[in-house]
Amino acid sequence: MTPMNVLVVDDEPAIRQVLSAAIGKAGHQVAAAASAAEALARLGKGDIDVVVSDIFMPVTDGIELLKLARAQGFDATFIMVTAFASVDSAIEAIKAGAHDYITKPVRNEEILHRLEQISALRGLRDENRALRDLVLGGGGRRYRFTSPAMQTVEHLVTRVAPTTSTVLIVGESGTGKGIAAREVHELSARRDGPFIPVNCSAIPETLLESEFFGHTKGAFTSADRARKGLFLQAHGGTIFLDEIGELPLAMQTKLLHVIEAKQVRPLGSEQVHKVDVRIVAATNRDLPAMVREGRFREDLYFRLSVFQIAMPPLRERREDIPGLIRFMLAQQGPSGGPLAIDPEAEDVLLRFDWPGNVRQLENVLHRAAILADGGRIRVADLPPEVSRTAAARGRPEAAAGGATLRERVRAFELKLILQAIEEANGDRRLAAQRLGIGLSSLYRKLEEYPAEAPTS
Repeated sequence: MTPMNVLVVDDEPAIRQVLSAAIGKAGHQVAAAASAAEALARLGKGDIDVVVSDIFMPVTDGIELLKLARAQGFDATFIMVTAFASVDSAIEAIKAGAHDYITKPVRNEEILHRLEQISALRGLRDENRALRDLVLGGGGRRYRFTSPAMQTVEHLVTRVAPTTSTVLIVGESGTGKGIAAREVHELSARRDGPFIPVNCSAIPETLLESEFFGHTKGAFTSADRARKGLFLQAHGGTIFLDEIGELPLAMQTKLLHVIEAKQVRPLGSEQVHKVDVRIVAATNRDLPAMVREGRFREDLYFRLSVFQIAMPPLRERREDIPGLIRFMLAQQGPSGGPLAIDPEAEDVLLRFDWPGNVRQLENVLHRAAILADGGRIRVADLPPEVSRTAAARGRPEAAAGGATLRERVRAFELKLILQAIEEANGDRRLAAQRLGIGLSSLYRKLEEYPAEAPTS
């Protein structure tokens, strides 16, 4: 669970203290406010992710606080709390934009579970938005891939999107599976309906069924009110089941039934609800192998993989890297213009294998942009593990043993410098001190070398 900044709003000091202590113990940063006015002032700092607010407060109640926050452009997620199990209040809070609604006395495990859900949803949403902005471009701009592999992916997405087919997207982490899933939704007739992303690994196994299908009030110990499941929330749209390979077998059986019957039954209810939902699933696991091992249902696999899209890793489509680098640097550059990159540094990036794929490339360039002087990224600005690993791949002539003595000496010197930078955790000044050379000399040597491979 990613830690979040949580604001607790309640006019009762004891409740503020108890909730703040429980939330802080779970690893979140906590602030507190005794009134709506204090809460709005704290929201003005712009760093609050979640607001846990009492509804019934003097002067300005929690629902009015929510409306004021939305009017002022604050996008924090609101969880409303009340001592009165009022259906009218719940409906009003949800209509005003509240994410959830719980009643007092609030159990610590209940509020922490709600925060876990929000953290998972925010993380997946932010990851998809970041990758989408980087790879497809924000503000209507799109990055056009040059590799045949990604052009094939784009072709498959555009062909399957207008259909009603279930889609399974496979590939390593960071390849953009979430982006492809959203593109399937946005290019379909369901584009105006909801797109509900679900990280299957982020939901505790004991809560999967109630989260997916909902529950009635009293269905289990902590079910103090009815809850609409994710499938019903996605009615008329698309549900994106990320990390589908993490679902336990019992839940796989229930999911298969929903796919076949197109209906769900909330926990504790005898009534079934028809759902019109398109399912797009994604995984970085080897589902056929899991089927053979009895860890994934074969019939569910066949249902999900009616149309399969494989996202290729970045190392298998290196021709996309130069364009991605320039596209990303154009997004990260200072107001004066996009960042530039030295040919030597770009060569290092081209030869790296990118186990974290596009997401890792973006992180590396973001780090380099912070370190870059004069609006230009150099080899020294790249993480040592990237420089060292890329150098170890070597150039063809060096691998063939055709390097001259001078080339071998230069490569060995570069290897020592990169190793010193790594051991200094990226601190180039400290690395220069340990090598017994000046910082300017270290920079000059890194700029001189075209990142030749060190030879043994």
